[in-house]
Amino acid sequence: MTIENAFSSLSSQKIVWHDKKWTKWSNFTLNQQKTTTKIKLIALISNKLIKKQNQANLCEK
Repeated sequence: MTIENAFSSLSSQKIVWHDKKWTKWSNFTLNQQKTTTKIKLIALISNKLIKKQNQANLCEK
């Protein structure tokens, strides 16, 4: 998944948590949207890598 595809899928979300209150995604500046998207992508990729590593460790045992 490219950053552009991830950004478009995340931008379709109507509401996100920000500054201790619910705000509409469209109220975010473009930089805030890009930063939020990158953070979410990094978290998703990290989780996938951790799961793969755990599965590989289980197979080795």
